[in-house]
Amino acid sequence: MNLQVVNNPRITLDELENALPGVPLYGEAPAEGNASEIGWQLSPQPYALTVGQAQQLEEIGHVLYQFSKALEGLYRNSMKDSALTWVRQLLEMGKPQTLLQFSQMKRFKDQVPLVIRPDLLVTEKGFSLCEIDAVPGGIGFTAALSKAYRQLGFSLAGAQSMPDMFLQMLLNAHPAPETEPFIALIVSDEAGDYRRELQWLVDDIAPNYANIALIHPRQVVLERDALGFLDDAGRFQKINIIYRFFELFDLPNIPQIELIQYAVKKGLVICTPPFKPHLEEKLMLALIHAPMLEAHWLKALGESAFDTLKAIVPESWILDPAVIPPHAAIIPNMQFKDKWCRDFTELGQLTQKQRELVIKPSGFSPIAWGSKGVKIGHDLPAAEWQAAIDQALAQFHTTPWLLQRFENTRVEPYETFHPQTGEVISMQGRTRLCPYYFVVDDTPKLAGILATTCPKDKKIIHGMRDGVMRPCFIPQNE
Repeated sequence: MNLQVVNNPRITLDELENALPGVPLYGEAPAEGNASEIGWQLSPQPYALTVGQAQQLEEIGHVLYQFSKALEGLYRNSMKDSALTWVRQLLEMGKPQTLLQFSQMKRFKDQVPLVIRPDLLVTEKGFSLCEIDAVPGGIGFTAALSKAYRQLGFSLAGAQSMPDMFLQMLLNAHPAPETEPFIALIVSDEAGDYRRELQWLVDDIAPNYANIALIHPRQVVLERDALGFLDDAGRFQKINIIYRFFELFDLPNIPQIELIQYAVKKGLVICTPPFKPHLEEKLMLALIHAPMLEAHWLKALGESAFDTLKAIVPESWILDPAVIPPHAAIIPNMQFKDKWCRDFTELGQLTQKQRELVIKPSGFSPIAWGSKGVKIGHDLPAAEWQAAIDQALAQFHTTPWLLQRFENTRVEPYETFHPQTGEVISMQGRTRLCPYYFVVDDTPKLAGILATTCPKDKKIIHGMRDGVMRPCFIPQNE
């Protein structure tokens, strides 16, 4: 990681906009424009990390990679150990049997996502991990922002070039990288808002590695036991590596998905992330705090990594309508202020002060990504909170919901450009860090970090018109 900044420069809005791509990298963009029209604000400086934070971010990447392997092992064990049947049931809730059978194939047993991106809230106590995204957006956007700030003199945390490390990650996954395999980034309609940033990523890589393209799943064809697509000249281009950018809940709506899965099953292509819905569930965070799984985590992770996970993941529970579900009956601290809850049906009785809690759909649902299904207890009227709890409990067998303690993010000063005048405005806000780790040679490497800072009155931190998005650096005085 680079820990110094060159000259600690100040930049203008014109300089930054000129260094950024000429069109927005998210959603439906106009034919002409600049990246400041993307729907977020820009800042004269990247987000400043302390050396301690930078070191912790390096450690977190290794811990989360170990955790993904440990979770895969737990799921595999739950198919054989009757004492862990409840784990398998939780991770398979609402999933089609065909997808479960596909994910359980022995040839895929060692596969875990090669891109790891946690959402880390910056609190007074340190980082608080509220989610791990296995199919994360923002890679291209973070890479483009990082490239722009580097051109303007900043030395950033992470790789010198995110696109180069992304390419290295994918080539490393191929058994014969010397053959210059062809890489296809396949983006669905559901994930279409991210198509522009991923196209930018491909375009940045292509001058140095031509065997890469972004395609729509409808372009996929199978010819003579080879998966590929027809290029602009109508020629068949064989695909060797797929970067999957579509959610597994959306498989029935994806054209040619049968061909893609056939090619993956037969080993005709390498695909990441793997087709494993159990690795894309938010409820995995609740399993970290389950005492009956402590022995598994200690054995799979080691004491240091397990302690790190427990420290950064807020207490979490899986909302289950059963009176005393096995994973809640033995989880301590089901106390909110001075109110003890014996089961989750009692959550609706909490007062506004007691319900400093967050509930969110765990996964395998169109409302389980992009903060769409997140509900914050103390922000809701009592009737809406009760309705949210009732909905979550009613959906347990199809879409489990996760309950977490709400973590107050730290309020800190930040600067943003006025989008019209270019004037620098000082504000107070709350920040979420999204580090991107790319696995190369079985080692997670920090590729870049996207900091999202929103005005202090916002409870949910995500990309929004009032928020600032920027990469991260270490100030000289650190």
